[in-house]
Amino acid sequence: MTSIQRRFVSVNGRQVHYRIAGTGPALLLIHQSPQNSRMWHTMMQRFADRYTVIAPDTPGFGYSDPLPGNPMTIADFGTATLAFCQAIGLQRFAVFGMHTGGLIATWLAWANPQRVAALVVDGYAAFTPEESALYGDAYLPPFVPQWDGSHLRWLWSRMREQKYYFPWYDGRAEAAMRIAPQTTESTRETVMDVLDVGDTYRAGYAAAFRHNDHHWVSELKMPSWLVFRHGDPLLAHMPRLLDLPGNVQLIEEPDGIAAMHAKMDAWLAQVLSVEPVFEARVTEASSAGWQRRIIATAAGDMAVWECAGEGPLHLVLHAPGTRPLSPAQLPVSEGAWLLPDLPGHGASCETDSELGADVVVQALLDALRGNDTQPLLIEAHGGAAGYVPALVDALGARVQNVLLHSPWLLDAAEQAVLLDNLPTTVIDRAGGYLCDVWQWERERHLLWPWMAPSADARRRVDAPSPACVHANVVELLRLGPRLHTLLRDATAPDLAARLRALPMPLQVNADSESDFQGRAAALSA
Repeated sequence: MTSIQRRFVSVNGRQVHYRIAGTGPALLLIHQSPQNSRMWHTMMQRFADRYTVIAPDTPGFGYSDPLPGNPMTIADFGTATLAFCQAIGLQRFAVFGMHTGGLIATWLAWANPQRVAALVVDGYAAFTPEESALYGDAYLPPFVPQWDGSHLRWLWSRMREQKYYFPWYDGRAEAAMRIAPQTTESTRETVMDVLDVGDTYRAGYAAAFRHNDHHWVSELKMPSWLVFRHGDPLLAHMPRLLDLPGNVQLIEEPDGIAAMHAKMDAWLAQVLSVEPVFEARVTEASSAGWQRRIIATAAGDMAVWECAGEGPLHLVLHAPGTRPLSPAQLPVSEGAWLLPDLPGHGASCETDSELGADVVVQALLDALRGNDTQPLLIEAHGGAAGYVPALVDALGARVQNVLLHSPWLLDAAEQAVLLDNLPTTVIDRAGGYLCDVWQWERERHLLWPWMAPSADARRRVDAPSPACVHANVVELLRLGPRLHTLLRDATAPDLAARLRALPMPLQVNADSESDFQGRAAALSA
C-alpha cells in the first residue's frame, strides 16, 4: 500500500495541513464541504503509482487554519489554494475537485491557465441566483454548542436527512432523493467532519451557494471534464451549462465513482504525458516563531506545535481526553517549546494504536528525537501527570523541573469507579451515544468523576461553558473505546508515590476546588 504522508506548511501566517503520496506529474485534489483531505485516501492510493497526488485541507477545514474574515467567496478559497501551491513549490498540476472543491478547482484553473494542465470536476454546482437566495441561511443554521448538548442530536439527524432530501430541510416529495441512506458508520463519519471544524462548516457551503456567476466555465483554456454522476443531486445542474468551448466536456456518469476514475486513467495519461515530475519540497521548521509539524512516532503521526529558542525546552502535555493546547493558551512564549497533540487527539487522532501509557510515552520520546541534549522542563495537565515518571526514567538528568496542573491522583477503588462510569462508545442508529458523552464530560466538571454520584462528590465550581465541554467532547468521540485504556494507564493507583520519588524539583498548581482531598498540594509539601 502506498504511503500517504501528512505535512503542515506555513502560508501567509496560517498553518495548512495536507497529504502527499506517489511520484510523477502533480495531481491536486480539493475536497467538498464539510469534509477534508481524509476523504481522498482511496483516490490517492489509486493514482499515486503514476502521479504525485497532493490533497490540502481547505481553509478552516480538517487541520488547516481558517482565513480571516467572513463571509468568504470561492475566489477567496481559490486564492488561498494558489498560495498553498506556491508555498510547496507546485508550479504545474492537474486539479480534481468535488462539489465545493469543484468550484474552487474551476476558479483555480480559470485564474491560472498557465499553471493548471487539466481540470476534472465531480459535480459542478451551477446554482442560480434564486437558489442562492433560497438555500443560503436555511441550509446553514449556526452550529453553536448548547449547555444540554442538544446541538449534537440535531447534527446527527441533520447529516442523515441530507441523504433523504435536497435541500435537507425540505421534506416535500419533490425534494426526495432516490439514493442509499446513511449507514450508522457513515453518519458518524460525516458528523465527525463537522465536529472537526464547528461553526466554520458554514464557510465552504456558503461560498458555494453564493456562487452563481458561471462564466469561468466557458473561459477555461485547458482540457476539462465536468462529470455528473447519477445519484448526485447536482446531476440536475448539467443542462444549465451551455455553449461550452470544445476543450470543456460534460460527462454523465451512470456507474459511480469507480467508473469515473477508470475513465480518467487514459485521459489523464494523455493530457499529463508532457508534464514535469513534481519534486516535493519538504519545509523545515522555522528558526523563529511557532511552527506546526507532523512527526512519525510509535503511535503513528503526531502533530506538534514547536518553537525554537534559547534555554531549556518546555514540553507541555495537555490532559488526556481533552482538547490539545495551542500556543495562544500559553502564559508566555519566550524560549523553546514543544506542544504535542497526544496520540488519539487533535491532529494526532489518525491512529489505530491502543493508547496505553507505554505507547503514549514512546510517542513523546519519538517527538523529542533529534533534540538529545537540550535540558527539559516538563509541564503536565490533569491526567497527563501519569506519563511523567516514565518520561523522567527515560530522559534522566535532562529533566530539570516538573510542573503539574491539577493532577489526577486516585486509589484503586476510585480508579475502578472512574473506569466503570466512562461514557458509552457503542455507536447507535439514533446517535444517542453523542448525548451520553456530552453528559459525562459536563458532569466531570461538576462531580468528582471517580466518586459515585452523591452530595459528597459535588464540586462547588462554576458550570463549564458549553464551548469548553464541546471541545473536549470532540476529543472523547475521537478516542472512542480507547478512552478506557488511556485513562486506566494515566491514573495508576501508585502514581502519587512515583511522583514524590522524582529526583528533580516538583511544582504543583491546583486551587482548592480542583485539588481532590488536598492530594496535589501534598505532593509538594
